[in-house]
Amino acid sequence: MKHTVLAILATLASAALPAIAGPSTAQSVKSDKAACTQANDNVACEAAYDYLYAEMQKARGKRAEKYFPDLRTMAVTGCADGNAWLCQEVGTMYRKGSMGVAEDDALSIRYYTQACDLGNGYGCARQGVALELGLTIPVDRVEADRLYRKGCELKSNSACMWGADLLLSNYVQAAPPLPEPIVFLKDKCRDTDLDGPACVALGIAYFKGDTVSKDEDLARQYWSKGCNRAVHAPACYLDSLGILREEDMAGVKSGGLFPGLRSLVKACDFGIREACEFAVYAGQDFAWDNAWVILKGRYNRCLYNSNQADCEFAGDTYKLAKVLGSNGALQSIEYDQGRATRAWLTACRNFNTRCVEAADMHLQDWHLNYALAAPNLAISILDTACERGDASSCARKDEVVAETGGVKGSYIDPMISDDERFMLAQFDLQHGDTQRGRETMQWLAMFGYTSAEIELANAYRSGLKPTPPKPDGTYTNMAIFNASDMSWALYETLAKKGIPEAAMLVAWRKYQGHDDNFDRVSYEEAIYRALYLGAEGAAELDAAEKAQDKARTDAQIAAIQEMNRQNIQSRDNMDRQTVQRAWDQYAANRKREADEAGGTVCGTVYGPGNSTHRTCMSRDTASKYYRGNF
Repeated sequence: MKHTVLAILATLASAALPAIAGPSTAQSVKSDKAACTQANDNVACEAAYDYLYAEMQKARGKRAEKYFPDLRTMAVTGCADGNAWLCQEVGTMYRKGSMGVAEDDALSIRYYTQACDLGNGYGCARQGVALELGLTIPVDRVEADRLYRKGCELKSNSACMWGADLLLSNYVQAAPPLPEPIVFLKDKCRDTDLDGPACVALGIAYFKGDTVSKDEDLARQYWSKGCNRAVHAPACYLDSLGILREEDMAGVKSGGLFPGLRSLVKACDFGIREACEFAVYAGQDFAWDNAWVILKGRYNRCLYNSNQADCEFAGDTYKLAKVLGSNGALQSIEYDQGRATRAWLTACRNFNTRCVEAADMHLQDWHLNYALAAPNLAISILDTACERGDASSCARKDEVVAETGGVKGSYIDPMISDDERFMLAQFDLQHGDTQRGRETMQWLAMFGYTSAEIELANAYRSGLKPTPPKPDGTYTNMAIFNASDMSWALYETLAKKGIPEAAMLVAWRKYQGHDDNFDRVSYEEAIYRALYLGAEGAAELDAAEKAQDKARTDAQIAAIQEMNRQNIQSRDNMDRQTVQRAWDQYAANRKREADEAGGTVCGTVYGPGNSTHRTCMSRDTASKYYRGNF
């Protein structure tokens, strides 16, 4: 299978692009002009046109006008001979009134249409503008959208951008009147409430400018908040279009595109089918050059508007963990067994292909994705596919039955829709058939089915065992299927999806000191996320966390101050002790010197006027200086 996928991706990479003629030279332009007008050689027409156009640009002003007749001749002749780019150039002449011709919208559109028919993307884009605005032809926004898509696929950045603008305009025009006054909507879109539909309605009001002053920047701010804060799918769709309609897709490395791409992928993941379609055709190498965006679009298109090619591509790519980049090299992506299985299962349900791959995935334990091996479900997939005539499924079914002993008990058929399976599994869990309900719910959670993730997390937290009981009624002690760990891992997954209640549960658990090993989110980050999502109780938890931090900080400051006080006291004590030691050393030195001089004698010293005073000195000093006066 891996080699098959690689071969498919390599084939896509090797698709040849049409050659582009080079310009004429001073020596060849005369012969190229002759080949154009006499032999109807449209390549020669283009070469001569390029040369003459460059010369005209160098000449400028009146001197440039002498090139107009030849330029018109080369362009019109080349267009008539099937050169798409020259048809576009003639269309631009008549649109702008340049090269010595008068403005003529009808002629301009005729040449743009011809350019589009011949495969020129910009011609399609210009034809789309004419249909969108009704320039000399009736308005047809549906056909304009088709032409923008075609032009984008033909590598016109303008077509991609104008297509995004039309999608945004269509959504805004179809929006119902404001459900509530602006002031109420603003209250509902505040940080403390974050109602997604209110943010969308506010953005539409400011974008249209009929009930409030028109402000497209403010409109985008409301849509961005509705997407990133309230995690509301329509807000993500509008936010992405608001960005991408103004960003040159040729500047793929610029930072301006990435917020739009992120919002577009979110909208697609949340089920906005138009977002998935736009991601696929405008995410290619000539536009955004983002293979991951294309993969996300094709995966979700498989789920929402199923076709065999998308489902097989998505399943193979997620299993291979490689995606083909525009440079023809395979780029690594995150291996995702859940999406791979779901894509293959969708292909099996709808087209009876990749059933063996989908069944084989069900035969493995995926403890990181919350699912135990489910032979019952694998056999059911193969059995249905076999009945539909898939010989490989028949053979694989016999092998699986021999390996596992066949179906044990009952199961919920994996070939019905995920929505139906969820409702049946939920009923089972609530009414005691935990084995069948748990088995199906685990696989729906592995697929990323949000409602199943919520149901399973709550069930584990309420006491449901992740594994079935052994024949004696006891449970296998499997550390990798610990109910608490799996429950909190699911809550963390849901928090990342923007489910406020799950974010609040994770934040509270982390605040209480639990450091789970399935994520690297700190308790401060978890609390901020819950606050960001507007979870009930998040503000109180945030205040408690800040109070706790303040108390901890105050205690640290007090400890530092006490340490400083003790340091100062120790320093003062050390200074007094140092002075005392110095005096003691001085006295000892003096005593030692006196002893060495014969000891000390004391007596009366006679001064002037028969004055006297008692003193002590060394014997040597007394005999030397005070012999007659001591």
